[in-house]
Amino acid sequence: MLRPSVRICLDYSLHVQDVLEAVKIMFIEVAEEEMTKRGESPNISRLSAMTGMHRRDVTRIFRHSDVIEEPRGLVSRVIGQWQQDKRFTTSSGKPRVLSLEGQDSEFRRLVRHLSQDINPGTILLELERIGAVQKVRDGLKLVAKTYVPKGNIREGLSLLSADTTDLMKCVNENVFRPKETPNLHGKTEYDNISEAAIPQVRKWLLEQGSAFHQRVRNFLSRYDADINPALKGKGGVRVVLGTFSWVGTSKE
Repeated sequence: MLRPSVRICLDYSLHVQDVLEAVKIMFIEVAEEEMTKRGESPNISRLSAMTGMHRRDVTRIFRHSDVIEEPRGLVSRVIGQWQQDKRFTTSSGKPRVLSLEGQDSEFRRLVRHLSQDINPGTILLELERIGAVQKVRDGLKLVAKTYVPKGNIREGLSLLSADTTDLMKCVNENVFRPKETPNLHGKTEYDNISEAAIPQVRKWLLEQGSAFHQRVRNFLSRYDADINPALKGKGGVRVVLGTFSWVGTSKE
């Protein structure tokens, strides 16, 4: 896990001091979360013993951890809600062109349905920046199927972190706390593909993967309380299905 992480750090000019500071902060945050789950009250001494960090570092981080992190994945959730919520789709199930003008526009209602804390204008700017939407005569049209933070290093690394965390949870549960029906974890690899076929391979993987995820969204959206508020039973369960493809040589 460390080698690809170090490679990314070097690609983006992150020094070892930057990484060490981030690791220290994360150790304190996770240790505090674990202690709180057990009903314990986090303090400097306990955090120092649990993490193995010097008290001065624990004190510095624990007493000044006032950085507010924006909710991750809101742009992706807006796209997903737009694609699946019947209030924002056509009779054939495709995303509608949403009204954009005014305080009670359909786009504003879409964003407010998911978060009251983020300005809809901020989400609109990001959607425009990545080319996910297009302004048309009647309002705003969704042209992207998924959220890819193109050119945004911070959002790109955040996406990598979130996906890696979910993969680790999947493997950890399958290996150490297996359920009767395990989490899906599969990988297909061939290492001697013709270079001439690569454009076709890339296109096929993207098309087939996108179609598969659309089927998954259509299925899971039936059981999501945000999209179907009339569903009976307690909600709050998170279901994740992640896929990826990479094409390159063993030297890359």
